[in-house]
Amino acid sequence: MKVTRVVTAVLVVSLSSTIHANKYGSVEPIANPDVIDTSALHDQPLRVREAFANRLLECGIVSRVVDVLSETRAITTINNLNTSFSVGAGGFAGSTNPSYVYTVLDSGPNAATENDVRVLTDSLGYVLSQGSAFLLDSDDPDGFDFSANYVVLNFKTPPPIRASAALFELVGEIDEELFATDTSGYTQFGRAYLSLQSAVGDQQFIDGYVEAATRFGVEYTPIVNGTPSLFQGGAAFPFNDWSVDTRGEGYLERIPQQSHRALSRIRAFHLRVTGEVLRKLEHDKRSHKDAVSFDCR
Repeated sequence: MKVTRVVTAVLVVSLSSTIHANKYGSVEPIANPDVIDTSALHDQPLRVREAFANRLLECGIVSRVVDVLSETRAITTINNLNTSFSVGAGGFAGSTNPSYVYTVLDSGPNAATENDVRVLTDSLGYVLSQGSAFLLDSDDPDGFDFSANYVVLNFKTPPPIRASAALFELVGEIDEELFATDTSGYTQFGRAYLSLQSAVGDQQFIDGYVEAATRFGVEYTPIVNGTPSLFQGGAAFPFNDWSVDTRGEGYLERIPQQSHRALSRIRAFHLRVTGEVLRKLEHDKRSHKDAVSFDCR
């Protein structure tokens, strides 16, 4: 994992962090509002949105995508030995949503290729009708589309999503520029809260997150020779502009053609159950988990 100190060269260090030399991805499950008006679901408390994400995961929304890509040979190196999925927190521009977060081993005899990780992410973004997804190569600044600085705040154990959201809100209290802008965000992977550097200077970003870690009681990394520093990796935000490419062409052009039809059926399922949940919420007008219960068929 590469790190940089302010006004120093890039160093390579060994850290007792939960983020290692892997690739990481994150895709949210609530459809983009340019596809369907999901405001009734977005307006629900975090616990209700989390229940929706968990129910979709129980219904196999992610495993269906992996199976289709594998069966059509669009991917050949992603498997349950090198890739793990869970529901975690994802924050952006001052709000937190549940996300499907995944860790991919990219070295060793069972490594997954970067191309397969990209295809998987584009496919999840398409099926879940997302405006964009998130990818990180944790230790290669030349990986994916652009180099990125980031920090990792480590909880002692994997936190509930509400705890990650509370930490993000504390960051906002400390420095609004690290919280409410369209470059402010984080993703939770296990016990690690990972935030790319927003559009501020190195020291401002470090200072804000050091204070947040101290006040919240979590571990700031990286620390190099006693100095709070920055990791360096490669990142990407694969996307589709649904207001223009209404069929998801931005994703589909990067996904092998042989997978399109089967993925479109999974996407139709996702939109159908999303519509069902929205109708329940509109009818009831109350905030409760029952509205996000639906048949997996």
